[in-house]
Amino acid sequence: MKLKTLSLLFATAVLIAGCNGNSSANRELQARNDSLLVAIEQRDASIDEMLECIRIVEEGFSKINEAQGRVNVSGESDLNRKEKLQEEVQYIISQLERNSSYIDRLKKMVAGNEKASKELKGVIANLEKQLVEKNSELVTLGEQLKQKEIHIEELNGIINSLTRDNTEQEFRIIEKDKEINRVWYAIGTKKELKDEKILSGGDILLEKNANMDYFTVADRNTISEIETHAKRAKLLSLHPDGSYTFAEDSNGHKVLKITDSNAFWSITRHLVIQVR
Repeated sequence: MKLKTLSLLFATAVLIAGCNGNSSANRELQARNDSLLVAIEQRDASIDEMLECIRIVEEGFSKINEAQGRVNVSGESDLNRKEKLQEEVQYIISQLERNSSYIDRLKKMVAGNEKASKELKGVIANLEKQLVEKNSELVTLGEQLKQKEIHIEELNGIINSLTRDNTEQEFRIIEKDKEINRVWYAIGTKKELKDEKILSGGDILLEKNANMDYFTVADRNTISEIETHAKRAKLLSLHPDGSYTFAEDSNGHKVLKITDSNAFWSITRHLVIQVR
């Protein structure tokens, strides 16, 4: 994709060069073309950096798994064995700290990159979950070593901090999941939607003047039906055909049934229903 884009820009540049080089219109087009090329290169560099960070973190987790496989707290613990255990645990700690640093870096890059896809954000969220799990496993390992009277000063010093940080991080992950799955829906007559500045001239407005307090907040994973309390209802927001259907309740009122949640919310997370 990147090669095709650059080829297109190169072809455009050649075409411009073949025209009147003194034309102000051509100079303006060339300037826009140069700006576009710079923007594409910056975007690709940012994505490449993210992918490299993800590779490093995944490699780090692989090394941690290997080190955990070498740690065995059963059996007798002579001095030599204790030293080897200490080395392995310190290695695990260093890899966890390194992964934590790269994950923080990834989160900052995604937060400042509007082009980052939902899939990429999901990968980073999964890496963060793995970090929490590995920190928890490290705490458990520390408790097992204590029972064997194997004391590792560096490990003992971070267990309390890890326990606290894990609790806080788990809470942040839960909140992040809620944010990712949060959706909004608004139901109203044409007049009501216009009064709330959600509808204007047949277009749905969400970014500027719309009253967002009029929307009801829901979780896309749990909401499957929405009662309209009206005998006539239609969707104004865009949602793929086949991802929903309208049924009637015992009073003859329309009920929106979401049959494919992923597809239904794939275009927009704001649902607008006009009723009569």
